[in-house]
Amino acid sequence: MRVDLSKIEKHPDAANLLLRLDFEKDIKQILMFLKDLGIEDNQLGTYLTKNYAIFSEDLENLKTRVAYLQSKNFSKAHIAQMVRNAPFLLSFSVERLDNRLGFFQKELELSVKKTRDLVVRLPRLLTGSLEPVKENMKVYRLELGFKHNEIQHMITKVPKMLTASKRKLTETFDYVHNVMSIPHHLIVRFPQVFNTRLFKVKERHLFLTYLGRAQYDPTKPNYISLDKLVSLPDEIFCEEIAKASVQDFEKFLKTL
Repeated sequence: MRVDLSKIEKHPDAANLLLRLDFEKDIKQILMFLKDLGIEDNQLGTYLTKNYAIFSEDLENLKTRVAYLQSKNFSKAHIAQMVRNAPFLLSFSVERLDNRLGFFQKELELSVKKTRDLVVRLPRLLTGSLEPVKENMKVYRLELGFKHNEIQHMITKVPKMLTASKRKLTETFDYVHNVMSIPHHLIVRFPQVFNTRLFKVKERHLFLTYLGRAQYDPTKPNYISLDKLVSLPDEIFCEEIAKASVQDFEKFLKTL
């Protein structure tokens, strides 16, 4: 088994740690453990560059944490995926992991399965700070006026909404709701709009307005959903939604 430790050694703390450790006893055991977990050879370097401190963890503790996640019905593939995407996951104690899962289940009132799906998709929720999450939950409810079940629906579709910057959330909502006059229940149907760059929403909305096609009411003819507005590539958006050429769209953008 070959692992390139040169990247890690550039980090002074890491170099000191590696010098103190015994390759056979400490390092090799942890590398074998990570491989058994499902971290591939070509992913080990990246993983260890971020969390070289895992070498100073007790192997039994690491195994206990994996066993805990398995006891909560996380599959082996899911655990590997989570560890790759949140390298510090296994550096947290079972108590901390348990508290975190409990927090999301209780605060968001999600079922056990939905909580599990949420953290598999965004495992940083288990390792990062809870402050932005609490702040965003308040923003959705108090500042943007979404109902509890609407918030639940949106974050299970787009987990990143829990950690997105408050400014981006409020600016996007302000434009979509107050400028484009799209009501809450339609935003809830397509929460991916919060993940879209706002200038893209603006450019397309202004182009449709210019063409007299900005029609976002599903009860009227020629309805354009938020999904269609933001998720289609330019060519298809122009052809199918704006009924114009990409050249027309590009020309229009120059006038903005």
